[in-house]
Amino acid sequence: MADQVLVAPAPRDPSQKYWDPAAQTLDPERRRGIQDQRVRELIRRVFDAPALFFARKLAAAGIKHAEDVRGLDDLARIPLTVKQELRDAEAAHPPIGDHRFTALKECVRIGQSTGTTGTPSTVIWTRKDLFIELESAARGFWRRGHRPGMVATHAHPAYLYGGGAIVSTAYEYFGLVNLWVPPPETDALAELGIRAWMRFKPDLPFRGFSMGRYLEVCQKLGLDPVKDVGLNLKSSGSSHGDRPPLLTAGIDCYTFLGDVCSEASAVGGGAHLNEEWAVVQSVDPETGRDVPDGEWGNLVVTTLDRDNGLLRFDLEEACAIDRRRCPCGDTTVRGFWGGRFKDLLSAQGKRFQVSQVEQALRTIEAVCKPSLEWVVVRPKDPMSALQVRVELADGDRNAVAAACTGAIKTKLGLDATVEIVARETLPRSGYKATRVVDR
Repeated sequence: MADQVLVAPAPRDPSQKYWDPAAQTLDPERRRGIQDQRVRELIRRVFDAPALFFARKLAAAGIKHAEDVRGLDDLARIPLTVKQELRDAEAAHPPIGDHRFTALKECVRIGQSTGTTGTPSTVIWTRKDLFIELESAARGFWRRGHRPGMVATHAHPAYLYGGGAIVSTAYEYFGLVNLWVPPPETDALAELGIRAWMRFKPDLPFRGFSMGRYLEVCQKLGLDPVKDVGLNLKSSGSSHGDRPPLLTAGIDCYTFLGDVCSEASAVGGGAHLNEEWAVVQSVDPETGRDVPDGEWGNLVVTTLDRDNGLLRFDLEEACAIDRRRCPCGDTTVRGFWGGRFKDLLSAQGKRFQVSQVEQALRTIEAVCKPSLEWVVVRPKDPMSALQVRVELADGDRNAVAAACTGAIKTKLGLDATVEIVARETLPRSGYKATRVVDR
């Protein structure tokens, strides 16, 4: 079945509420039974494949036979796995490590992470794995009001980076018209994207990490980014768009974990987890046990029913789980994402996300046009003032620096030294901007 549906999914009535009503409104007890069964199947495959890396994890937990794990309740016995362990496995057993459940020749795609937080890690997909990715994405697209025939655009990197190809494939599988433009690594490449948008007028306008570069190039070309190009300025250069860095109940929901969740409606809050394909936990990393619902813990994922699975993978990011029934009608549990722990900075006795600095700076109009470009120097002295550099096109530098300093104090409660620099002083990126520098 998975091989066939990769060509095109069955047509849907555009007025129906869910992409997959049967799965998304399934009785939670029945869904729990499916999860228990698929956890058992995953453990059995660790021994049968064998996935030697995970077999060692099970042995460390005293699990010697597949029958020793009966379902979800036994997952807490299994040690967590972090990304560095998988990188080490790939280095020790090149090229794909010894944590895989299939051979490379059984797969149809290879991808890598961007490597922004270290050595790139490898991802491999079989046809079935791709089907799960695409069906999960389709649930989110449908929920957001996207419908086949709409023109959608993005500027993800290509080639070895896995995300760009997945986004394009997901658009095409769903039935969107995929307008993939190059990341704006240069002004010329940015103009290519801008001209394409002006010509094809996407129904789903661009928003993304590299919005700032497009805004700058629009200004150079004498174009209004909204009226002439149709850009969506709600995420003008922010690494997390217009979302707060720590999410609480009552705010709009969104997708935070690729192939295991889809957006919920604004009435609920949180991202609905595709539970038949993943167990998502919020755990205390010291004990490996779930924290109470609504509290922040480490985001831990066990994938289900995939050819290449992950067992108790700790993404080292913050999440919270909400099991209350959602008003939108989807019966799956919801998750909230709180950012990467590695992105947390410490200064003057406070821990904060670097995106909170951006939120403060966005309140100062003088540094936001045509785009907000800034960096923060990684604090070394825990009690010293936070050092921030911000670009300014024109205006009184001292007055703007004082305004930025005041905004950071108001937003974060931190003393800051803000250095105002000329436009195009700070480095640009075609994808994820580097916002924390060491000097």
